[in-house]
Amino acid sequence: MNLNKKLTKENKNRIPTKRLIQAGAVTLAFTAMVGTAAFNSSANDDNAYKGTTSGIISSMYVDDNDLLVGNNNVTSVGLDSESAKWILSLMANVEDFAYVRVAPSDDAEIAGKLRRGDMARVESLTNDGWYQITSGNLSGYIKADVSLTGTACRDFANAVGYNGGVGITVDEENAQIAAFQAAAEEAARQEAAKAKAAASSSSSVTSTQKESYGASTDEVTLLAAIVEKEAGGSGYQGMLAVASVVMNRVRSSSYPDSIAGVIDQKGQFTGGIAGLSRIISRGPSSAAIRAAEAALAGEDIVGGMVSFRSTSTGHSGTVIGDNVFF
Repeated sequence: MNLNKKLTKENKNRIPTKRLIQAGAVTLAFTAMVGTAAFNSSANDDNAYKGTTSGIISSMYVDDNDLLVGNNNVTSVGLDSESAKWILSLMANVEDFAYVRVAPSDDAEIAGKLRRGDMARVESLTNDGWYQITSGNLSGYIKADVSLTGTACRDFANAVGYNGGVGITVDEENAQIAAFQAAAEEAARQEAAKAKAAASSSSSVTSTQKESYGASTDEVTLLAAIVEKEAGGSGYQGMLAVASVVMNRVRSSSYPDSIAGVIDQKGQFTGGIAGLSRIISRGPSSAAIRAAEAALAGEDIVGGMVSFRSTSTGHSGTVIGDNVFF
C-alpha cells in the first residue's frame, strides 16, 4: 500500500457537515513511527494532511472542516484547539434518546441509551451505517443517520447547552428507576403515617362544655382575628382549637382574665393585638367568627390545654390541623 496517499478534495467532499456518509468507505491502513509523517506530500500541496501518529483512518472520515475521524489515532492539520477537540465527538440528533446496541443491527440487544445532550466518542464507522461509540460506561453501536459528529456535533452541543452528560447503560437506567420508585414509595409511606397520626390525634380530641363567656362585639372580632392568624389554614377544627386555648387562658389564674390581655401578653402571640390590625380592618373570615363564638359559648376541644405550637416544630402533643396542642 502506498503510505504517501493523500486525501484529495474529492475525498473531503464525500462527507456532509451534519454527519459522516454511512457506506462505501475504503479504509486506508497505515503505520508510522511516532514523530514521522502518517501522510506525506509537498509542502505546497493544499490537500496534504500530515500527522505523527499511527492507526487506521478511513478517507470517508473527513468532514467539510478538515476534521479527520478515525477508529484509532487521529491527526488534524490546520485546526485550532477548539475545533480539534470535536474530531471524535458524537451526539444524537434526537428529541429524547437514541438506542445504543451491542452490535450494528436493529435486531441486536439494547446496550443503553444516548440521550439528547449526551456526548460520545467515535471508535469506528461500519460500512452499513453505524458508529461504534463509547460514552461513560456505555459502549456499542448507534445509527449514523441520527448522529452528529465533528463541527456539526460542536454546534449541536452549543445549542443544547452540553454540561458533561454521557450515555446510560440498561443496568444504570434500571438502577435509577428502582431508586426513584423506592424514594417515591418511602415518601408516600411517610405521608400516610403522618396523615394517620394526625387523624388519630384529632379523633382523640373530646369536646367539653364549659361556662360561657359574655363577650362584646369587639371581643368576638378580636378572638376571631387571632384564630384566623394562628390557624386560618387549618380548617374549622383547627381554628376552634386555637379559640379554645385562648379561652382556657382567660379562665386560668395563670394568665390575664380578658381576651385582649391574653392576646397582648408579652412573649405569647407574635405582634399582639397590633399584629391583628389588617385582619380586624377587613373583618375575620366567617369560619373564624364561628369558631370564636363556639369557644365563647363554652366549647373546648383541647381538654383544657393552654399552649400550642406549629407541627413543624416537632413538639409532642395533640395534633389538630397545622398545630400541636399541649
